[in-house]
Amino acid sequence: MKQLALLLVLLLMNSQHVATATWQFSDVTKQAGFNYQHGITVQIRGDLETRKLHISGGVAVGDYDKDGWVDLYVVRGDIGPNLLFRNLGDGSFEEVSVKARLVSNEGAISSGPTFADFTGDGYLDLFVGGAGKTTPKLFKNRGDGTFEDITPEYGIADLNNSFSATFGDYDRDGDLDLYVSHWSLSHNFDRNYLFDNDGKGGFKDASLKAGLGNLIFSDFTANFADVNSDGWPDLLIAADFKHTRLFINNRDGTFKDATDPAVITDENGMGAAVGDYDNDGDLDWFVTSIWDTVQADPNTQNTWASSGNRLYRNKGDGSFEDVTEFAGVRKGHWGWGSCFADFNNDGHLDIFHVNGFLRDESDSRDISTFLDDPVLMFISNGDGTFTDQAQALGLDDTSQGRGVSCFDYDRDGDLDIFIANFGAAPRLYRNDGGNKLHYLGVSLKGKPPNTEAIGARVYVTSNGITQMRELRVGSNFESQNPVDAHFGLANATSVDELKIVWPDGKINVIHDVAADQVKSFAQ
Repeated sequence: MKQLALLLVLLLMNSQHVATATWQFSDVTKQAGFNYQHGITVQIRGDLETRKLHISGGVAVGDYDKDGWVDLYVVRGDIGPNLLFRNLGDGSFEEVSVKARLVSNEGAISSGPTFADFTGDGYLDLFVGGAGKTTPKLFKNRGDGTFEDITPEYGIADLNNSFSATFGDYDRDGDLDLYVSHWSLSHNFDRNYLFDNDGKGGFKDASLKAGLGNLIFSDFTANFADVNSDGWPDLLIAADFKHTRLFINNRDGTFKDATDPAVITDENGMGAAVGDYDNDGDLDWFVTSIWDTVQADPNTQNTWASSGNRLYRNKGDGSFEDVTEFAGVRKGHWGWGSCFADFNNDGHLDIFHVNGFLRDESDSRDISTFLDDPVLMFISNGDGTFTDQAQALGLDDTSQGRGVSCFDYDRDGDLDIFIANFGAAPRLYRNDGGNKLHYLGVSLKGKPPNTEAIGARVYVTSNGITQMRELRVGSNFESQNPVDAHFGLANATSVDELKIVWPDGKINVIHDVAADQVKSFAQ
């Protein structure tokens, strides 16, 4: 009996090895049509304003024309206009920013673009932030392939240094509200903003009313996410200089600071990913930070923060425990954008993140090691731990990574990766072989004005395991994933049960759903 069990284990290990050996990512950037560069002409001088510019960048990802294929809007710095790439459905993209009337102002340094239907008409609108003196813009999707600038009417034109954005219905009145992140090195920190969608064509600053306006932290990446599973979106803020915070929604239009300083200990919170990596039904939180092998050496004098990434595991009640060391995800160089995604469809979320930093003249620290940081691909081992397999999988980008999006651009059933690099060309990596195992995609159409059903949860049960995805217009750092739910099903050819919990709490349950398709549901 023991010999039979050993034989089964060996066969399973061998089958997994074969699957891994034939699974790779391929750089298809040029053949997909991404022939642009990002760049900023302002030289790094060491002062606060120019350093802000060299952190900026990003990509927005979503199906703006509702043809079933995911499109991209990229920012370029001040060397050229921002660009809109329409997915042609054949593996390539067409640049259509002029046709779509999305030509950016000359010299603008945009950051953190985000697609979201904040006007509630069923078409994805666009937020575009800005670094330095570049103010953010709001563009309404007219439904005919074009956009119009509605920034003055919506009331956010006076902001600056808006690096990232996240949308969610924090007050559950049916429309999407907006949180905008800022960053500063000075003690006079730029304020972060929570904007309440009034449902009448405008955003109102609700920061003070919600209990967020007087907080002092330098914010890079925020996410609306229901971490205590009470149906109300909370606010997770990854911030620099030990200012990362957890805010629990009081369900009355306000938030309370529920940060446990003994647990939330990342020193330089930058990018973030939110997802149920351990399949226990609640949302966990990954925060990128800085890991430097030189400064982290106990035999050297550590003059600056360098303790690395953090993985905060949700204990089920909205509080977290630090499982970074056990999970094996601490060492991540100078991290920025990140995402949870099941790249090999084995039913367990993996972690991908980009890295890099530029040294300025005033910086006495030796940070030359961050000039060519490699990307990291932490593949889940299925037991709460991860192993970096980026190099083995062909993910070899060492540019200055800022934003990242993980999505199935070619609709072949596995998740691909787009990297928005600073001062360089982007990279599109096609996932080749991640679809050898089965999958199920789920997209939802919610009731207007929340047409993407933001805040809904989708549960899929197969192989005796239940996976959960929450639909969010979140931020990876200056970037986003499209609003859909992708589930890896391993060897299962069907789903035993699919459960949808809509934003208003109503529940639909569907049984025996076939694998290897994208299913759409409307409320």
